[in-house]
Amino acid sequence: MMKFAAPFLAVLLLISPNASQAECHEPRNCNPTSITPKEICNFHKVDKDLYRGGRPTCLGLAKLESLGIRTFIDLGGAQARIHHCKSGAESLGIRFIRIKISVPRIYLTGVSDKQLRDLFSAMKTAPKPIFVSCSLGRDRTGMVVALYRMKRGEMSFEEARREALYYGYRPRYRGLRNALERYQDQRKLELLPVPSADPPSAATVCRS
Repeated sequence: MMKFAAPFLAVLLLISPNASQAECHEPRNCNPTSITPKEICNFHKVDKDLYRGGRPTCLGLAKLESLGIRTFIDLGGAQARIHHCKSGAESLGIRFIRIKISVPRIYLTGVSDKQLRDLFSAMKTAPKPIFVSCSLGRDRTGMVVALYRMKRGEMSFEEARREALYYGYRPRYRGLRNALERYQDQRKLELLPVPSADPPSAATVCRS
């Protein structure tokens, strides 16, 4: 296991994507609902099986319920504000899955092929539609959604990367950038499980 000096970790935490909700990035297209930035930062529809965004409030979670969301995938920091209302959502049938992409992975070590395969396997078997989320819905979420687009054949690498940038993804985070760029290799992309059995149709794909 890689070890980090305490001062270095303190700096990482200070400047990490979790640091400030004020960084909410808000293009408003591909948001088919009345969900506001205060309820879910950077909320968007990807296609009929996937929605994306930052950590929700309890009101935001209730609006996800009303949309019919059946699975909530937390990449890290997404459930911080809903611990006291999460059990109600679970009783209504929302399944919560946590696959944490940690701060060291974001900045330095990257996201392993195994972790991404585990994530896409979870997406494949999870009830749809899925809401995938991190603290701000920008960086970890942006990288995962770009891979989802590519694996589903909805976008090329460059198209998916441009969309991620449009929705606030920041390529300065080396670990995430390296993970995304690794999957330009079609052989690696083929090894990711297909996240949804149904082929995408143009009518259900929302593009920025």
